[in-house]
Amino acid sequence: MASPRGSCCFRPTLMSLVLLCATAMATADAPTASRATSIRMGPGGTIVAVHPRPTTPRATAGSTASYPFPRPRLTGFSPLIAITTSNKHSPPGIDDWEHHLETGYDCDPFIPPTPGRCGPLHSRADENFVVGILDSGSVVDLAAGTGAETLGLVGTYLTTNVIPIGGVGGQVDALISQPIGIYAAGLSAIDGGGRLNLDAVVGHSNVAALVAPPIDCGAGEVVTAFVGTPFLSFYNTVIRVDTPHRVTIGGQTFTAPDVQIQSLLDPIPEYARFFAMEFGGLFPVTTASYYPDFEDLVTPIIPTQLSLASVFVPTGGAFFSTVLATMGAPTNPLTTMRMMVDTGAQASIMSPGIAADLNLPLEPDFTIDACGVGGLAQNIPGYYIDYVKINALGGALEFSRVPFVVLDLTSPEGGPLDGILGMNLFWNRNVIFEPSLTGSSFFDVSDPIPVAFGDSDVDFHVDAADASFFFACMTGPASTGVSPECDHLDADFDGSIDLGDLAKFQNCFSGPERLADPNCAD
Repeated sequence: MASPRGSCCFRPTLMSLVLLCATAMATADAPTASRATSIRMGPGGTIVAVHPRPTTPRATAGSTASYPFPRPRLTGFSPLIAITTSNKHSPPGIDDWEHHLETGYDCDPFIPPTPGRCGPLHSRADENFVVGILDSGSVVDLAAGTGAETLGLVGTYLTTNVIPIGGVGGQVDALISQPIGIYAAGLSAIDGGGRLNLDAVVGHSNVAALVAPPIDCGAGEVVTAFVGTPFLSFYNTVIRVDTPHRVTIGGQTFTAPDVQIQSLLDPIPEYARFFAMEFGGLFPVTTASYYPDFEDLVTPIIPTQLSLASVFVPTGGAFFSTVLATMGAPTNPLTTMRMMVDTGAQASIMSPGIAADLNLPLEPDFTIDACGVGGLAQNIPGYYIDYVKINALGGALEFSRVPFVVLDLTSPEGGPLDGILGMNLFWNRNVIFEPSLTGSSFFDVSDPIPVAFGDSDVDFHVDAADASFFFACMTGPASTGVSPECDHLDADFDGSIDLGDLAKFQNCFSGPERLADPNCAD
């Protein structure tokens, strides 16, 4: 969860909260309610600022009766993982361009990079790893900037072949790597000393990744690395929001749900609902592979994606679900959207075409600035959609006042993409990404996890970090509206985050035991 972090010391009394954070209120960007942030929203894009509508938001009705179903946040969870690499690939002379699944780090992890010996690209694989994203919205595995350097994706491990990649800010050329091994595990695999337990990783080898230039907007890199569908399509991934992990690496602290990447044959938890996903691409897909140069059959010219077989050109593939939406009463006619299920997107997106089908007004409810490959894009519109429904075994998932960013994106199936189903709809639920390339795929969803009001980073402690976030979100008489990222703190639905909401926050402040108080639960 993206949130500002403060250094105030708090005591659990209403007056101390008000007095000790008076400075935070004075210096926060609350008078305009615009907020700097860092929210992943899909392929190559990160929301770096959120701006509310300059008039009273139409969606603030002052009554829960207008919105009978759960109201998702703008920001959902981010499934952070540890990623490391090896030089493992098929021996020269063997025309084997398919990937190979790896149940562990099946190389010597401590030897210096050595041709002909299976080992790390950057010596000590347990130390030279990055914290990246588990991203079902990406058709390739990718590393960028200093993340690529840490993983050893430099020098002879790169080919001279390039492929253009695009994002909200434009397009750049990325280099294609030589065949390597890529491995990942949840943050629980990182010990207190900042080392990665290599017995806990899984992955695939004999794959080609993309290596991109640094992706930043002047405030530091926003992408280190991610693993996409070439990796995810062959494992079940259990994401436990109710079991957060916090680790500190190189002075930077990361908090994320527990992520367990499991064999498709391993048992998985049983959750209350699961909705169908359909695998789609330009061609039928069954395996991950790279496509070699005809003159040099061991050098990839197209990176690891999904393809019909190892001798076919790899094509992008992704998982799609049907999502229904309408404005006004839930009984109004529903618009059908074929949306890509993107575990790497904390926010959801719809296309301008879908926005038109929903008869959305010209004036958006909020705008965002987004950083992506190629730079910064500003004033991208966003809307609250009154009713969203996902049909599922176990009963439909229904939501009110769902925030969507409106943006044109290209589908892995070709043509425009209706939208991206981000993780903000599931911010307080455990989920399982359960793929199948030959049968039915599902996205399993638990019942809501009790989360205290004000626990903005969902670490089950309403503490100083959450207080810093709350006070940065507070609005005043000159406020133009509540920033969508702060919307979940508007407990009384009055269109402002004020002393009434502070009273509820105070009731929950000081720890997870306050969840027992019914006035505290979200």
